[in-house]
Amino acid sequence: MAYEVSRRQLIEDKLSEEHKKLAVLKESLASADALTNNMVSILDQFDERLLKLEETILPVHRKTKDLQRMRDNIDKTLVAFDHVISYHHVPRTVEPVLKKGPDRNVDHYIESMEKLSEAVKFFRENNPDSPELNNVLHLFDHGQGKLKSEFKSLLNRHTKPVQPDQIIKAANDTGSDKLENSDAKDSVLQLVAFPPKPASDLAKIAKWLQSTVKSKDLMNTYAQIRSANLLKELMALKDHVREMGAKSSPRKYSTIKDTPKKSNRRTSNLRKTSTMLRKDSVQSVNPIGGSKGSNLTVIPDEDTIEIELDPFECVVSVTEKLYKAEYTLLLHTFPDGRSVFDRVIQDSLGMLEQDGLKFVAYAKQCVVRKEHPMVVNIFPAIKHLKSKLSGYNTILKHTSEASRLKIPKLIGELNSSASTVLEDFTDSVKSDPGKESNMPKDGTVHELTSNVMLFLQQLVSNLDVAGGILASQHHGSTQTGSKGEQCLSQYMEHVLGALKLNLENKSRVYVDSGLAAIFLLNNYHFILNALSRSGLLELVKKSTPEIENIYSAVITEQKKKYLKCWDKFTGYLSDENKQGVTISAEPGSRLKDKEKQAVKEKLKSFNGDLEDLVKTHGVWAVPDSAIKQELHERVRKIVLPLYSKFWDRFRMVQFTKNIEKYLKYTPDGVEKQINKLFDQSSM
Repeated sequence: MAYEVSRRQLIEDKLSEEHKKLAVLKESLASADALTNNMVSILDQFDERLLKLEETILPVHRKTKDLQRMRDNIDKTLVAFDHVISYHHVPRTVEPVLKKGPDRNVDHYIESMEKLSEAVKFFRENNPDSPELNNVLHLFDHGQGKLKSEFKSLLNRHTKPVQPDQIIKAANDTGSDKLENSDAKDSVLQLVAFPPKPASDLAKIAKWLQSTVKSKDLMNTYAQIRSANLLKELMALKDHVREMGAKSSPRKYSTIKDTPKKSNRRTSNLRKTSTMLRKDSVQSVNPIGGSKGSNLTVIPDEDTIEIELDPFECVVSVTEKLYKAEYTLLLHTFPDGRSVFDRVIQDSLGMLEQDGLKFVAYAKQCVVRKEHPMVVNIFPAIKHLKSKLSGYNTILKHTSEASRLKIPKLIGELNSSASTVLEDFTDSVKSDPGKESNMPKDGTVHELTSNVMLFLQQLVSNLDVAGGILASQHHGSTQTGSKGEQCLSQYMEHVLGALKLNLENKSRVYVDSGLAAIFLLNNYHFILNALSRSGLLELVKKSTPEIENIYSAVITEQKKKYLKCWDKFTGYLSDENKQGVTISAEPGSRLKDKEKQAVKEKLKSFNGDLEDLVKTHGVWAVPDSAIKQELHERVRKIVLPLYSKFWDRFRMVQFTKNIEKYLKYTPDGVEKQINKLFDQSSM
């Protein structure tokens, strides 16, 4: 029971607490409702005030905005007025600058011209009939004319021919600078002697005028002035090289008469050369086109074509560098003016072509006058042009096709004309007449042989050029190296073959077969000796490996033919008479009359023929001492053993009362007679 009471008491306590809490909550809720109602009332009042404020402010805002827009319009109008007014003030601003001209300050002058250009554009678009447009147009044309005049004046003032020695030095200093390498511009401008500041002003004027006027007059002016100056420089350079050559005695200028005579006479120069080369070996010659001290052949005739090698080579070398310098200056002035370059170089390139064509004409005259060895004088020109061809191709790629092909065509014409000379030389060797008046009386080396071998030696001295010429004609393009050597070897084989055939034909002019044999022997030995001693042999072996054996064989054959002259002496010294009866003779024995007569006839014939042969053959020439001794020895072997035996037998036999008349020579005497063969000093 107590438990229930306590439990009921506990529940009532909790209920009382809950009532209290409920009362607090109701009180809070009532307070919140009061606050809410109060806040709603405040907000309603604020909303009413905002509506009243909006009704008051909006008209003011609209009016303010309109005022701001009006102000902005006024500002823009003022700016526009200032802009328009500035164009009206341009003439007054720039006129003093235009009067002074652009020579003092090109940049300031161009700025003024730029303002004028803008003013012209403005008035032309906005007021084309206004006097202001006419005024600015007049000033613009005047200023533009002054700029053109200043361009021409600058170009003329600073375009002056550079001294030849300075050109040569500058050309060497520039080396192989790339055309458009900015680092190389200073050295290049030095080569054309154009100061950097005027060059810069020139470029600025050209750039502005080209962008504004779009006229070709400026480029035409540039091309005319620079072209004329370039031509003057190269002509002065040629004169300078000539003068220096006259002082230092360099290579002389080879000449060929312009109108050849009808006769086929050989020049005195070649005769002198032939005389020197009749010795037992080919003289070594300084290769044409080698050192600066070498001399080209001179023909002192009137009406001549002069080929000036030193000036030509110098001009070819320097022109390439000058073209690169001119191209660099052109791009510095007209960045897009590559087309002008062709006009700048036309005159100088034409002069270079004409100088090269003199060598072509020279080669043609070599054919007309049959002076083929003279063609080696143009070899250095061909070689030098070929060495510079790559550089010319590089710079001339910026020109027209006609200009690009001038140097290759010139090389082609030189190759063709030189090849024609070489081919005609082979034909002339074949057809050289074998007249008795032209034949050496002593059977020595013929002038043709010495000239041919000298010419071949000169070709070997110019192997790369001569080989390239021959190869280019056979293969359609310039060939070098082994192909050129092979072609030159084949050419020499043909020349030697023609020479051999001609020598054999010439030998038939001689009535005496022995002299014909000596003539061929001397010539063949001279040829073989010349081949061996001048480096020709190894080259000819490339096409004819057995060439040495061929000449050795024909030399041996000619020795045998000569010795046939002495075969008759074996009949004189035999023991048989003309009827074939053996003459028996013992010391102290007596011969029959017929035998005596036979012995007398043998000795008389022997003595007479020996003296005749010694007298005749003594004036013949065998320049080579070894061959001369060999022939002496072989003649002795033919004659002396038989004569000694014959002499020993019949000097103790009474076949005549005047034995000294018939046994005229002792064996030693016969040997002395034989030793007089080919000894012109003893005759």
